[in-house]
Amino acid sequence: MERELADLSKLTIAGCGFETDVSGQKVFHVNSPHALMQAIGYLKHISEPWERIFVRGQRKLYGSMRPTLYRGISSNTAQDKRHRKLSKVIEDFSASSKLFKSIPDYAQEPLLQHYGIQTTWLDMVDNVWVALWFAVHRAQSTGLENQYMHFDARNSSDDGEFAYILLIRTDDSRKERVKKGIAKGKLTETVDLRIAAPSVFLRPHAQHGLLFRARGTEGGRLVDYSDLVAGVLRFSLEHGKAWLGSGAMHTVRSLFPPPFFDDGYKILLGVEHSEKTVGLITHVGA
Repeated sequence: MERELADLSKLTIAGCGFETDVSGQKVFHVNSPHALMQAIGYLKHISEPWERIFVRGQRKLYGSMRPTLYRGISSNTAQDKRHRKLSKVIEDFSASSKLFKSIPDYAQEPLLQHYGIQTTWLDMVDNVWVALWFAVHRAQSTGLENQYMHFDARNSSDDGEFAYILLIRTDDSRKERVKKGIAKGKLTETVDLRIAAPSVFLRPHAQHGLLFRARGTEGGRLVDYSDLVAGVLRFSLEHGKAWLGSGAMHTVRSLFPPPFFDDGYKILLGVEHSEKTVGLITHVGA
């Protein structure tokens, strides 16, 4: 009999509980930073030894959880076409930069994801402050392939009254050959760029950057990672902003260091690649 996955259904916190969100999804609403941390800690504690629980901040809930490379497609043929384009982009960066080429091949694609290229990976973190930051800020993009990005603190009157933290379940089988900064399980792969990539690429280190993806199947890679969401925590946007507070470590400039400080970012910005349909290295206003 298949083991039932651990979830938040038995969690009891005064003043908190399950509600149906405006998106139609079931969420666990929390009303204090203590409740937020308790809910995250609860799921970490009851998970199996081979499971890991990470967090991902979002300003809203979507009907699916697709990595950027798979958005807007439905067939294996379209998936294969995008895979080929992404492979060509990675080759272009490797040919143009000795530093990028020196990074382990399994970390090259996740690193490009952090800087704006569309990939098969999704961002997550192990730091609740960073997850909170992304939940209470809105990203806006403009230009060719949305190359120019800007972040603003959300306003509840314009952008909804709630913010969200998704609890992401990954696994680590410990059966595959150990490689620096990557963990693989039956269902997922997880890359910690703080270990797999040098801090000359400063952004993933500043953001406590981890990435995950679902393992592939015989018919191709999964395009929707929704099954890896172990729970959704919802809270008032204004509460989230107050819990996060303000300070030098909570600014766009800190989480997205300019190329003057992020030498790896500067190198990537200088690389020309041919397949711009899978994104460009983004310029983030800081």
